[in-house]
Amino acid sequence: MLKDHQIKTLMLMHELEVSLGKVYEVFSEKFPEHNDLWETLIKEEQEHADAARQLYQLTYEGQSVFDEGGIKAEAIQSIIDYLKGVNDAALRGNYSPMKALSITCEIENTLVEKDFFSHFKVSPQYAGMLRTMDEGSKSHARLARKKLDQSSKQV
Repeated sequence: MLKDHQIKTLMLMHELEVSLGKVYEVFSEKFPEHNDLWETLIKEEQEHADAARQLYQLTYEGQSVFDEGGIKAEAIQSIIDYLKGVNDAALRGNYSPMKALSITCEIENTLVEKDFFSHFKVSPQYAGMLRTMDEGSKSHARLARKKLDQSSKQV
């Protein structure tokens, strides 16, 4: 049976993925010159949000085990709060394209470091979904870094 703090953590993991997608949607509107990156991230963050919801469901049903280890709900909430601030600042036009790319790198690298998906133990039939989410997070960090490096060379 899941403990209350585990339920909260799992729900926040879903909210985190949704919040990321929202930030990238705003970046897409504000910085269309990097739409290839934003559109990829938006699509994949939606997939991650769906998968986070499915992981929550599987864990709730006892088909997955969530060992949160060092992951704390408060830490995830602070990332979500940061993303809301980024979203608001981007909507106000406070960022340049380079700053948006830099923030994207920072966010994605933070998520890779947190290694959220390693805290789940799932049956073999769901192992691919978990692997895809983990690889997707690492891919996001690489894509953002590549775009930032390319843009830095053009300046």
